[in-house]
Amino acid sequence: MSIRRASLAALFVALVSVGAAGCSYATPVATERTYNASDGIVIGVGDVTLSNIALISDDEGSQARLIGQVATSGTKATNVTLTIEGQQPISWNVEPNQPIDLETTENEHVLTDLGAKPGATLRAKATADGQTEDQKTIPVIAGHLKEYSSLVPSSEPSSPAATSSSETQSPNGTTASTSPSEAATPSHATH
Repeated sequence: MSIRRASLAALFVALVSVGAAGCSYATPVATERTYNASDGIVIGVGDVTLSNIALISDDEGSQARLIGQVATSGTKATNVTLTIEGQQPISWNVEPNQPIDLETTENEHVLTDLGAKPGATLRAKATADGQTEDQKTIPVIAGHLKEYSSLVPSSEPSSPAATSSSETQSPNGTTASTSPSEAATPSHATH
């Protein structure tokens, strides 16, 4: 092999190597990006994060269960309110290092008169300690999917109806407000 051929071969290998390295330089590494690897969305307000927030609905879209987790990275208890279009606001008192799992029975919130079938989205905003996050869209997910089948709301209300205008509170500090007209058919089932 001549020196000229060896030089050209070395140059070719160098150019291919630089070209291939340039692809990884110009393309971001997926594992270095922060993203929500779930079906739900993330809403951040100050020290509060609402993670994997979604609505699991029956096929008709008449009612849906709110799922996800609410947590604070702050050092004091924080009042958090999530307002979903067409629904009464849902509030939680979140203690530091004590995330609220919305998929447990005691933290269950069933929204009725949803008017959105699986595949749709609903606008929502979150407020925590006076700060409000820009409006987000929460996905309505089909409850017939295997991963969510145990979270589909039943056709029966999951808590007794109130008899007057009230604010119900669960043992962990979750509240849902109802007015007298909603008391007979609560828009949120709270445990």
